[in-house]
Amino acid sequence: MKNLDHSQLQKLKNEIQDRKAELIGIGLKYGLSHQETIQFSQRLDDLINVYVRESAHKKRVGPNY
Repeated sequence: MKNLDHSQLQKLKNEIQDRKAELIGIGLKYGLSHQETIQFSQRLDDLINVYVRESAHKKRVGPNY
């Protein structure tokens, strides 16, 4: 994902929020050290990293890049 526009960035933010809630459920079901929980957490980390990177990019180049 590169150069996301505002609506794409918002969709990504919403997906992250949904996945966080899902991760809580997985953690409660399997425990925090279970492989399923860890893998899901890592995928969530990847989404968060994309969001942070894209948000920083938008701030550097401005809203009309």
